[in-house]
Amino acid sequence: MKKIAILSSMLLIMLSACNQEPVNPVVGAWDLIYSKQVVNDSVVATYPGTYQGSQVKMWCTNYWMFVGEFSQDTVTTESFGGGSYTLEGIVYKESIKYHSDDSYQNKTLRMRIVVANDTLIQVWPADEMGEVDKSNYTSEKYVRVK
Repeated sequence: MKKIAILSSMLLIMLSACNQEPVNPVVGAWDLIYSKQVVNDSVVATYPGTYQGSQVKMWCTNYWMFVGEFSQDTVTTESFGGGSYTLEGIVYKESIKYHSDDSYQNKTLRMRIVVANDTLIQVWPADEMGEVDKSNYTSEKYVRVK
């Protein structure tokens, strides 16, 4: 009986010493299902709508990447990018190392990101608290790839 008590105590100590990392809700692969760009209170582009195509965005512990192809009228454009990121609450910072649009390379975007079940919404630009200017922003909505 004494051995069982000692073994049980040791097991409890070992289990309490194990630190589990918090689950990162963005890790995985996500399909873009909707996007909207607003400039000066006017919607200037939507997907689907202005653009047709597809895009997948993937996150691992510290890195992200996306790849897609979009068509507008008769012009098809490939879209891709990747880099590192940090996520603190709803404030997400994306450091862009590679991008199909050279003007984004070596930039950092701050976004508001919300994950609910299998839906992820990111909106940018955002301030330090994750607040977004409702008159000028881009929003992307993704669903988790299963």
